[in-house]
Amino acid sequence: MLVTVLASTGFLPGVAGASGSAPRVTVISDSILTAVTWSNEPAQALLTDGLDMQIDAAVCRRLNGESCEFDGSHAPTTLSVINSSGDLGSIVVIVDGYNDLPDNFAGDVELTLDTLRDRAVQHVLWVNLHEVKPEFAAKNAVLRAAAQHHQELRVLDWNSVSASNLDWYQTDGIHLVPAGGVAIATFIRQAIADTFSPPPPAPATLAVPTHQSLRGRAGVRFDRQLRADGGVGPLRWRAKSASLRRARLHLSAGGELTGTPHAGTFNLPLEVSDRAGTSAHVLVSLTVKPTPAHTKGR
Repeated sequence: MLVTVLASTGFLPGVAGASGSAPRVTVISDSILTAVTWSNEPAQALLTDGLDMQIDAAVCRRLNGESCEFDGSHAPTTLSVINSSGDLGSIVVIVDGYNDLPDNFAGDVELTLDTLRDRAVQHVLWVNLHEVKPEFAAKNAVLRAAAQHHQELRVLDWNSVSASNLDWYQTDGIHLVPAGGVAIATFIRQAIADTFSPPPPAPATLAVPTHQSLRGRAGVRFDRQLRADGGVGPLRWRAKSASLRRARLHLSAGGELTGTPHAGTFNLPLEVSDRAGTSAHVLVSLTVKPTPAHTKGR
C-alpha cells in the first residue's frame, strides 16, 4: 500500500529492503513512466530490483522553463528535479521530451546534460521517443547528435524496440498500458545492468598475412617470429608438410621458426588457429643464401 501511494504522487523510493550498498540510480520521467509507478507492481519490481532507485515521474513534464498544465498545476521540470536532488545516482535515466517545445529542445538537452555533468553524474541513459509524429523523430535526431559529443550519454532506442509491439501503447501511441509498463521497465533495467557491468569487447578477428617472405644464410642460426594479430589467444601454429624438416627448421606452437638452414628456396605451408577454432593458412617463402667463403688475409 505504501509503495502504491508514493508511486501515485510521482516519487518511488528505492527497492524495498535494498541495502545501503546497493547502487543508486535516479530516474526522471514525464508521464511515460506512470505506466510503471501507478500501481504496476510487477514493473516496479523489475525496474528497481537490486538498486537504490529514486523515480520521479510527473504528467506534462518538460525539461526546462515551465511544464505544461495538468489538472490545474505544473510539474517541476527535469532540470528543477536535478537541481533540487541532494544525492543523484551515478546513473541518471531520463524519459522526457514529448511535451517539450521543438524550438527549445536542443538547447534544453544540452543544458540538462551540462547540469548533470556538473553534478558529477557518470552515465546518462536517455530513452528516446516513439516516433508517431515527425516532431518526435526530429527530437530523437537531437538526442543522437548530442551523444556524439557527450561521452556520458547513451540514447536507449525505445522507438525501435517498441515499433513492432503497438499493443504496449494506449491509442495515442505515446502512453503505455500495464504490459507496456512491464516492457519499458525491463528495457531500462537491462540498460542499467549493462552500464554497471558492460559486456567484454568482442575479440578482434584473427588477421594473418597469408604470404610471408623470409631470408636467411646457410649455416647461420635462424630465429624469426611469424606475424599474426587478433583472435582468441593463445594462438597455435603447426606445419602442414615436411618442408620444415627439409629446410632443417623447427616451428614452435607459438609461431617461432628456429634452426640452422641449408641453402635453397623453401615454400613452407603452415596453419595458425585460435582458441575459438578460427584458423588461417599461411605460406612462408624462405630463401636461404649460401654463406660466402671466408678467405684468410695475407
